[in-house]
Amino acid sequence: MRHSDATVLDMRVADSNTKDDVKDAIERAAAKAGHSPEYGVSDGGHNLKGGMALAGVPQHLDVSHTLANCMKTVYAEDEEFKSLTQKLGKIRLQYHLTDIAWLLPPNMRAIARFMNLSDWVEWGNRMLTNMDSLEQKAKDAFCFLENYRGLLEELSVDVDAIRHVETICKTRGFCLKTYRECSQYIILHVIGNANNRRATLGLRMLDYLKKEAKLLHLTNNAQNMSSDIIESDFGILKSKMSPNKLYGFTSMILMLPLYPKTIDYSVADEQDFKVRLANVKLKEIDDWAKANLSRNWVKDRTETLKKVS
Repeated sequence: MRHSDATVLDMRVADSNTKDDVKDAIERAAAKAGHSPEYGVSDGGHNLKGGMALAGVPQHLDVSHTLANCMKTVYAEDEEFKSLTQKLGKIRLQYHLTDIAWLLPPNMRAIARFMNLSDWVEWGNRMLTNMDSLEQKAKDAFCFLENYRGLLEELSVDVDAIRHVETICKTRGFCLKTYRECSQYIILHVIGNANNRRATLGLRMLDYLKKEAKLLHLTNNAQNMSSDIIESDFGILKSKMSPNKLYGFTSMILMLPLYPKTIDYSVADEQDFKVRLANVKLKEIDDWAKANLSRNWVKDRTETLKKVS
């Protein structure tokens, strides 16, 4: 899916959203569209899953989030994995201001760590491949990687398999044909001749795909099981917002439904910007913001401190 394929049907800003709120939002969007969703896609958040269930909407779990959770379940508490990640964290602190800082591993994110394994796993395997060509100081600093060669090679297989399945599902959609193709790949490349960890990961991946396939209802029509486009739209909005979280959402949020309609010239050409600019007043945007957005804490802070002074 591309940005131009997306259309925002409804927006709601709130301090929090329960599953009942999600259900109401789905029903409002369905009323505007004139029919209920064929299915939903979510990252597995309890409020989203619960809201879709209350609304009676079948739902796919996002392929990237779910496969990352499969990795997390298998490796997060594994002693060898924890030992490696702890040493990588320490070595970044130890050498980040030295003349071998350029060889340090990529930063391991605290949030969504298992969705971002590929960079440092690739780094580790490349370091092992090129260890003999390094200067002695670098060899001494990174020689500990040799103790984790087996784990890094195993993780490389895992990451490649997840990337392969994601690519198929995101570019060709999820249907019975791609389901069988992904399952066969996992059986051959992840479970075949694997140790217990990797075999467990493969079985969890297969279980996920099997559950998702039940939503296909024996149809050959491909379905979308990725929330990338939704998250990308939000990511673009966040990049335009103030880094000061006290501002919360401002009227800048109105770019959320606009962006998908301007990213592609063929779609943007259908928007009559001249009429919109002529007919929409700034006061109307301010009125909309007051009616729909949460309190602006920066404004409250400024007015409060002004009163004190």
